[in-house]
Amino acid sequence: MAMPSEGVVQEIREAYATVGIRLDQPATYGTYYRLLCEACGRMVGNVGDRLLPGMAREIVDAQRPLYAAGLLGCPCGHQRDRAGSPGPPAGARS
Repeated sequence: MAMPSEGVVQEIREAYATVGIRLDQPATYGTYYRLLCEACGRMVGNVGDRLLPGMAREIVDAQRPLYAAGLLGCPCGHQRDRAGSPGPPAGARS
């Protein structure tokens, strides 16, 4: 089983950092990584390392409006704030 290129993992790490998400340690044989909220550490998903160069950035950029609207990411609101939502601040109640 081939190990992932550190370059691809770094690219994934950098892409998700733009919306306030950090990669955890590999969850399964170096193939899947947990995605954690940078603010509170809550798990918000998983990502595989079998992406082509540039693909992680494209995925995150395409999902940015969903993060900004609060439809993806952590309930604490950190990703919404990082993605540039004009909505209420994190933790605000309606």
